[in-house]
Amino acid sequence: RTTMLLLQEHLKLRAIDILNERIERQITPVGELLPNLEVTSFTGDTYQIHDFLREKPLLLCFMRASWCPYCRAQLEMLDGMAATFKDIGCEIVVISRETAEESTFKSDQLVLISDLTNAFGKKLGMTYYATDEITDIYTQLGISGEVEGYYDTSELNVPATYIVSKGEGRILYKHAKRDYTQRATGSE
Repeated sequence: RTTMLLLQEHLKLRAIDILNERIERQITPVGELLPNLEVTSFTGDTYQIHDFLREKPLLLCFMRASWCPYCRAQLEMLDGMAATFKDIGCEIVVISRETAEESTFKSDQLVLISDLTNAFGKKLGMTYYATDEITDIYTQLGISGEVEGYYDTSELNVPATYIVSKGEGRILYKHAKRDYTQRATGSE
């Protein structure tokens, strides 16, 4: 019986690895062109995302929301390093699924964008439904019993950071991990 429980726990851990790999693999990779979508800033201004990379490379971050402590920490890091990024010629845009009124994100250094419909996240393949995905993997691995720790049936995005070339908008760097605790750092 103990051996069976250990096997079940091992399979559950493997299911999480499979989920992470599956979701991360579907995200738009380095080398592809960043899609050009219309976006609205927290100040109400409307842009095409490519407006930000006409003359400079773009540092583009996708964050879940200001309720996420890891998102808040990353925003504070970006805000603190904004002068350095701008000195090397980078524009910085942060996309959240909150409105300016809902969000506690504030910055004079960064362009904050609201993507309430998640159009951009979907276009980049960053969207998933945790409960549906993990349930499917459990079935494939033959894991019996209830799915533990995945009660969220809402649409989630993988937190991601991109560096995009100026002009054509080619993705030069991508850090996208389903594990929301793993974020790109300023030293990368």
